[in-house]
Amino acid sequence: MKVKEIDRTVNVAWSPAAQHPIMLAAGTAAQQLDSSFSTSASLELYALNLTEPGLDMDLKASVPSEFRFHKLAWGSYGFGGEHGNGIIVGGCDGGRVQIYSAAKVLAKEEGIIARQDKHTGPVRALDFNHYQSNLLATGASESEIYIWDLNNTDTPMLPGAKSQPAEDVLCISWNKQVQHILASAFTQRCVVWDLRKNEPIIKLSDGSSRIRWKALAWHPDVATQLCLASEEDQTPVIQLWDLRFATSPLKTLEGHKRYLL
Repeated sequence: MKVKEIDRTVNVAWSPAAQHPIMLAAGTAAQQLDSSFSTSASLELYALNLTEPGLDMDLKASVPSEFRFHKLAWGSYGFGGEHGNGIIVGGCDGGRVQIYSAAKVLAKEEGIIARQDKHTGPVRALDFNHYQSNLLATGASESEIYIWDLNNTDTPMLPGAKSQPAEDVLCISWNKQVQHILASAFTQRCVVWDLRKNEPIIKLSDGSSRIRWKALAWHPDVATQLCLASEEDQTPVIQLWDLRFATSPLKTLEGHKRYLL
């Protein structure tokens, strides 16, 4: 049952669990236009006002943006301190990573506390570490992956040598159980990194189906399992993989009619 909606062409991110009331960040989507053909961009914050009638969400704040967004992430870094509502990060064109203080956005200020342009090409992948809220992983073109310390964003770290062949990083995700394990999805492979060793420890690929991947997610409780989702209408499937038996997926979930987001 639909409870709320926003009529925007946006990429979104939910607020962290510690944020009350629950909020939604919405950034104007890159490489898309709405019916108005507007080329402007903004970051908007909405409250999930479930107690109020109607489908509209309550717009709490809106700030203009120089860039449109490929990806948004909202982390808990700064809760209880200077950034009491956490940090919102946007991945944009031109290698741009924009870092906002949610509290400053809600206070109708510009909100940007850092900008970085170290990536090559659009930044399509973002994820906060679940154990160290100051660590942010980003992925962009040319197999570029950076690990940022939000205490000092001037010098990002590398998880290891770039995965070859070089291509766009489509999704990135920290393991939910082991804080130094990171997975990155490319069109036809998934590379899992061990940041203690600064190298990839395993590469997953389904040579039999040649499925093109779009998204990945770790199992919340089983450290060795993750799901990969297809971006193709011809094969709209989700595959469950276990790193202990990585020659083929454990299970393939079917039923979708179109590609997965």
